[in-house]
Order: sequence, then C-alpha cells, then structure tokens
Amino acid sequence: MIFSENINKNNILLAPKAKTKWDLIPEMLDATVKSGTLNEKDEEAMRKALIEREKSMSTGIGKGVAIPHCASDRISEIIIALAICKSGIDFDSIDGLPVHIVILLIVPQKKISQHIKTLANIAKIMNDESLREKLVKTKSADIVIELIKNAEETKKVNA
Repeated sequence: MIFSENINKNNILLAPKAKTKWDLIPEMLDATVKSGTLNEKDEEAMRKALIEREKSMSTGIGKGVAIPHCASDRISEIIIALAICKSGIDFDSIDGLPVHIVILLIVPQKKISQHIKTLANIAKIMNDESLREKLVKTKSADIVIELIKNAEETKKVNA
C-alpha cells in the first residue's frame, strides 16, 4: 500500500484540538466522516475498536510517531487519517517521548496481510528524522502528501 496514494488530504489535521490520545482518535475519525471516507454509521464502531486496541497496547512506536490502527469488516477500502500535534501528545510511547505525528489506519478485515505491510511501510518512512521534522513544521495538507510521496520514493516503498 502506497501511503501517499491512499490518504485524502481532508483527513489530514494540521492543528487538532485534542490534548490526549483518547480525544485525538475520535477527532481524527470525525475528519474521515466529514471527508466522506468513513460512513457515519460506522464511526462509533471504529472508535470503539481503535480505543480497545490502544488500551490493550500503546500504538506509540517511538520517535514522536503513533499509529493507532485496527481491522474491520465494515469497510472495503483502507482508511487513513494523519494528525500533526506540534506541541506533542502523551501516547504512552515505547520511548516515553511525546507524539507529534499520528497516523490512524483502518484496514478491511479481508485484507489483513495488507494491514501488516502498510504498518511496516509507514514505520519505514517515519523512521526518517528529517521527514518527521518537516512534517511537524508543515502548514499544508498538500505538502504533507508531497513529503510522504518523496519519502516513499527515497525508501523505495511499494504496494
């Protein structure tokens, strides 16, 4: 899965209001409903699944990045949202650092192998400190997508 080709720019939050991960996940889901990416009738089920996953184990992967994620039989296509939290949010990350980049990922249950590959691809490009720094400073969703696309090309990420 090519991240840059599967994110709707309307699902990118450059200044989320949330101050906690428990408030950020619903705010990100709300963006996916408003953009038409997620059906409103599925929002509550997705929220519960994402929160349940987060309670079982933090999705804060370190280096200022978190990837709250789940698989669902309610969707047929992958859903991605991204939030840039300039001041940082406590995500109980493995390195104990605040999170500045949150990538919410919902994958169709029937595409679980895609789910694993997608997580790996995102982790691969987010390992780049320069990319993370640029994303946190970005003021445009179009530039976020451009930066991610360039990182994917550099890291040779493929579907």
